[in-house]
Amino acid sequence: MRAVALVFSVILLAACGGRDRLEYVPVRSAAMNGADLRYAVYTPPDFRSDERLPLVVFLHGGGDQPRNFERYGVAQRLDEAITAGRIPRVVVVLPQGDNGFWANWWDGTRRYEDWILMELIPQVRRAYHTEACPEGCHIMGVSMGGAGTMRFALRYPETFASATVLSGPIFDAKRMVEFVDDRLYALFIPTHRVFGPPRSLEAVAHEDPFQVWSEPRDLRVRLFLAWAEGDREGIRESNIALHEHLEEAGIPHHGEEFEGEHNWYSWAPVIERAIAMQVGADTPPEADEDDDEGSFD
Repeated sequence: MRAVALVFSVILLAACGGRDRLEYVPVRSAAMNGADLRYAVYTPPDFRSDERLPLVVFLHGGGDQPRNFERYGVAQRLDEAITAGRIPRVVVVLPQGDNGFWANWWDGTRRYEDWILMELIPQVRRAYHTEACPEGCHIMGVSMGGAGTMRFALRYPETFASATVLSGPIFDAKRMVEFVDDRLYALFIPTHRVFGPPRSLEAVAHEDPFQVWSEPRDLRVRLFLAWAEGDREGIRESNIALHEHLEEAGIPHHGEEFEGEHNWYSWAPVIERAIAMQVGADTPPEADEDDDEGSFD
């Protein structure tokens, strides 16, 4: 009898463990030349079809996938935070980004920006009745997804109320040119297909946040910039440099260094904190020099 009960318990646990917390939706994208893709959607506990909630577009990192949002407990953490009233109720959509840098590729074979803006967001807004953009739309990303979030903030500020960049490499013009021309990176990433052949510093100036954001009126989204103490050196240094540039220019934003490494376990609490700060805020957060909790000095 005890053996039967044990077997039943194992079956029950396996069934519960196999249940997806997110909804996974397959699509065929015209913007991606008919490619078969999919995206995942997080809805809050006890979600009702008549709710109109803010939409967070979450961009994963290189070599990552939307499923890791629940595999590493982020979805469950949001459930708990929403139930406890620490963050507002939100819908989160996690598109498939492969290793595409969330860009419209130079060779035209992949158009991640167009897919997200022209197909994904409208489809999710219709299906889940989320709030209108830009006030009800937010973008957030980790690692490569952080770089993608920066791209969207620079190119499409009219679409999003906020942008949250977590452990994302920050490219100024010089670093962008060097990255595209680096043969080592080209072994793993088709950089010339994504970004085109190496260009001059002047040609990529419009993608350089240090040049585009030079005074307060230039930054048109609420920006949350965060990096880990144990982040990769280039990521940590470039984030600190941008944070200091924005502070010196008097541009309101939130910048912080958090405990941990370049992984989901370290990002999870920052994702919660960013949603609490970014979603529903009326104005960009002012830097508070007296608040040292989780901040960079």
